[in-house]
Amino acid sequence: MSTPPDDAHADYATPVHETADALRAALREHGLDLPGLSVEQGKVSLGDVTATTADRLARLLGAPVQKVERNLAEWPEAQQVMRRLGAAFRTATGGGFLDLYFHHDCVRCDRDAALTLGPINQHDAQRLLSSLSRGASPSGQTREATAHQSHAS
Repeated sequence: MSTPPDDAHADYATPVHETADALRAALREHGLDLPGLSVEQGKVSLGDVTATTADRLARLLGAPVQKVERNLAEWPEAQQVMRRLGAAFRTATGGGFLDLYFHHDCVRCDRDAALTLGPINQHDAQRLLSSLSRGASPSGQTREATAHQSHAS
């Protein structure tokens, strides 16, 4: 008779954990580190990131380059990053939703501004992984941009 798995480790080898690990590796290949990426309640939680990291992820997923380069940690610029990332995520996942929340910098608690990238279901995480795998080179350029550069040479 088999022994039931230890509850603390029962979910570790599930498909959602494998997807999270693959997503973490794909993001690192593109130079993005999401230290808060984890699995919580059967969903992939992407965690908190800087506005700059969120902007890089948006561009990696196909969002156009933001026209005005200002301090992305300021309220209006961060809101624009959130809109661009939300739209790029929706496109990359075929309609998936990414809940985003902006935490402005806090003088009292001495923390920098950050964006919380909400949890996503496994299906959207797999689509995000597929999009990262096919849509961009490790340097952060889309395949289209890379192809354009090679034709321009």
